[in-house]
Amino acid sequence: MWYLETDILLRLLMATGCMLLISGLSRLILKKDIGPKVLILASIAVIAYVSPQLALFSVGYSLITFLLARILKLLKKTRRVFFVLFSIICTIPFFYGRINGFFPQLPVIIVFIGISYHMLKAIDVMYFVYYADMEIPFLTYMNYMLFFPTFTSGPIFRYRDFQKVFNKPVPLTTDRFIMYVKRFIKGMFKKMVVLYFVSTFFTFLLGLEKHWYISLLIVIFSYLFLYFDLSGYSDIAIATGSVMGYTVPENFRKPWAAASFTQFWRNWHITLSDWVREHIFVVLNGKKLGRLASAGMGFLVMFIMEMWHGFTLPYIFGGVYNGLCLGLENLFGLTTVDKRKMKKPVYIIRCIIVNGLFALNTLLMTVTPTQLIDVLGGFIKL
Repeated sequence: MWYLETDILLRLLMATGCMLLISGLSRLILKKDIGPKVLILASIAVIAYVSPQLALFSVGYSLITFLLARILKLLKKTRRVFFVLFSIICTIPFFYGRINGFFPQLPVIIVFIGISYHMLKAIDVMYFVYYADMEIPFLTYMNYMLFFPTFTSGPIFRYRDFQKVFNKPVPLTTDRFIMYVKRFIKGMFKKMVVLYFVSTFFTFLLGLEKHWYISLLIVIFSYLFLYFDLSGYSDIAIATGSVMGYTVPENFRKPWAAASFTQFWRNWHITLSDWVREHIFVVLNGKKLGRLASAGMGFLVMFIMEMWHGFTLPYIFGGVYNGLCLGLENLFGLTTVDKRKMKKPVYIIRCIIVNGLFALNTLLMTVTPTQLIDVLGGFIKL
């Protein structure tokens, strides 16, 4: 994660500071905020420092997808066909990067860091143009695609939300500044302090002889490792983006308090879950589904979400595992939980079951296949 590389982190902070200074001075001297107009330069500068090839590819991809969006806006009779075609074209670099072992070696000029997020944003714009039938301003689109706080790992902005904050950034007050500085420190503390101790103890546990209690601790710390890693990164992105006036959406909201998988995925990696749900179910246009169809859709959504992370066996297993959990929950009508009407012990037990089953899934991303078998085998040893 490039936020943890000191030189890149310093330049990220410098870019954020420059944006605040430019916005402040322009309001004071010019009586208007020119920050949105120069944000694109700050984003390209930060990305180019990480990798000039990455900056070149990202700008090129953004220009091509912008052109596709403009063409889609002009079409009338054949719009549906080209909407599907252009959405598929947006995915080509993603799939090429994921399965490049089947292709000739990629040219050094092509760097795919963050392409997963680029793809989702580009497709979201195709949906926006197709359904809202609105123009996409060039500067807004380029800033949306290259926005440096969320460039590599989200949270995932949807175009309609970014457009609102880009056109009218939230003014920075003393209270907001203090709040987001605290949020930034919180994110760095998670990533550099808490995560260090969690990963150290996690590694120590993996080296022990496995018994049920050791395996249980490994599962718990695997969950904690993933949570602090992802939520810490989100805290940093939210703080740096929001302090400039571009309110970044939340990505984690107490997932451990979820008593169903449906509720869990509305609180864990929220922006990804919402994106997949909205862009898959939008074709249903609000049609009421039966339990069996809902179960099938739940399975499909989870499988797609896992494949988005990578085309490897662990993610395939994760997709099937999470898909079955969400699908069965839909099939048996267990998706909705009213905390106020449920007895507290029952609610707590359901939260433990949901988070425990998800914690088992995190092992697919934190240990090797050999270690996974060893950990699972420990549960049958007293």
